[in-house]
Amino acid sequence: MYLVASHFRLIKRFLFLLLPYTLLRIGFYFYHLDTYKHFTQDEIFQSFLLGLRFDIAAICLLNVPLILLSLVPSQKSQYLFFERFLFVLINSAGIAAALIDYELFLFMGKRLSFDLFMITDDIWDQLPQLIVNFWYFPLAGLVFGLGFYYFDKKFFQLKNQNSKVFFHILSSFFFMGSCFLGIRGGLQHKSINVQSAFTQGKNELGHLVLNTPYHFLRTLKNQAQAKLNYFAKDEDAINIIINRRDLQFPKINKNQKNIVLIILESFSLEYMEKGYTPFLDELKNQSVFYPHHLANGRRSIEALPSLLCGLPSLLDEPISKSIYQGNKFVCMPKILKANAYTNYFFHGGSRGTMGFDSYTLSSGFDRYFSREDYPKKTDFDGTWGIFDGPYLEFAAEEIGKMPKPFMAGIFTLSSHQPYAVPETLKGKFPKGSLEIHESIGYADFALKNFFNKIKNEPWFKDTVFFITSDHTSKLESRKFQNTIGHYRVPFLIYTPGEKPDLNTKKVTQHSDIPKMILNWVSIAGDDLPATSVGPLLGDQGYALNYADGREYLLISDKEVVGLSKDQVQTVYIYDWETGKMTANGESHDPLLKAYLQYFINGLINNNLSIYR
Repeated sequence: MYLVASHFRLIKRFLFLLLPYTLLRIGFYFYHLDTYKHFTQDEIFQSFLLGLRFDIAAICLLNVPLILLSLVPSQKSQYLFFERFLFVLINSAGIAAALIDYELFLFMGKRLSFDLFMITDDIWDQLPQLIVNFWYFPLAGLVFGLGFYYFDKKFFQLKNQNSKVFFHILSSFFFMGSCFLGIRGGLQHKSINVQSAFTQGKNELGHLVLNTPYHFLRTLKNQAQAKLNYFAKDEDAINIIINRRDLQFPKINKNQKNIVLIILESFSLEYMEKGYTPFLDELKNQSVFYPHHLANGRRSIEALPSLLCGLPSLLDEPISKSIYQGNKFVCMPKILKANAYTNYFFHGGSRGTMGFDSYTLSSGFDRYFSREDYPKKTDFDGTWGIFDGPYLEFAAEEIGKMPKPFMAGIFTLSSHQPYAVPETLKGKFPKGSLEIHESIGYADFALKNFFNKIKNEPWFKDTVFFITSDHTSKLESRKFQNTIGHYRVPFLIYTPGEKPDLNTKKVTQHSDIPKMILNWVSIAGDDLPATSVGPLLGDQGYALNYADGREYLLISDKEVVGLSKDQVQTVYIYDWETGKMTANGESHDPLLKAYLQYFINGLINNNLSIYR
């Protein structure tokens, strides 16, 4: 039987493939030297080390057909020839694609993915000239394939080994398990993905870590978005946005205030109005409070792109898991970092939960603190992570050590299903009529203790606190049990000793918060997408939503414009006090379509700048 020998040979082949993959990364580095010469040797070296993990994953992913064939104990010469031919063909194609991607990267700004064919309608018309101008890339792949075939035939011959059936079975389990670990990137809590390559916080280094076969295969299952053509040119859509929105830069403070962004798990505005958050109600009276604030999504994984990078959830899947996750996004923490801020993010869940660690680090945070960084394991809630009370105290202590100015992000978790409350505090908070209510009371209590702990710290008076929720959860009143109400979350800005006089009646959204934070500390933030509008000026205020994947919505304080899947655009009158939404005829307002074309086509073209 050949099983053990077949597995051993494939392992040797995989190890050999690490050499051309390393050479490909070296070639990518020198081909784009103008980009990478500005980074330090340590950063480049770290990218190469991180890249080995993705190379192993790519080799295992690309060779899944060979891995499965290795379980067939055939000795026939035709089978062995087919197996070798398939191995050489698959890996030569991967290397040829990586070589071609050297040039494509200059145009796309990211590694090759299937949406290349969505970028332009005449991609096939351009194919002949692309081959003429860059003929040497596919030729190099072909030469490698021929050379690799003869090299493989000479050095990787399959030799029969006499061994017991037990060893063949053991070999199969070991080999399949090793390949599985290779694909997921190790034994950590969550499998690696494209976003995991960007943990150095710099987009260019993330693409050096990646390789083309891995990026293409991992994004192949994601849905490519067709370009929108509501307007003749994308610039026409952008001009509509510029003319309708106030994108000017207001200077609120001349000094660099510290920033703390607190994201409360599953808090609906309904819970505040029902009286389950006494501390938040008290803090609201000392803060700038926006009662018409909306989250841009219904899941935690959709919140961070909005709150950090100004990206609303307008796709059928979260942006951080989409085909566009490797795009170059300009995020608020990155801009703060470029302005001498130190950025930390705190979440009491396990490292890797929902990809928060890789996403925050890639967005510009210097450090990510998780459950594993918390010293007392006895404070584990038994499901998700550390209870909010002790974890917020831990975050307060770590924030006190941060160099100033700083930006700290805190994401709570105790008000997530199964809504755990510490045994010592059970019965202290109202049970309410929904199972989440008790945990909302506990999270509010933990927030109160957090502020009590930090209020006498020297950095407290020089800090502005932005407090909101990631999304809503279970609701019970008609006011909130409706299309718009499902997105209504608290949003308040607390500046100790101050309460600026701002227009709080306008509609605001999560994706506005990055621009507002930057404007608050006198940073323009012009590089953020036009879906982030700091509501500190005379702008009317809008929110964008993709309501349950059925209808696009543009929400203002006076009306709601909806665009259905069949492209019918309707205007609704929405009553913020009752939750009643009434259709009021067809809408001809171009702003919603302008935003959609700007945003979707901007994702496809990897350019969301309005200053193109």
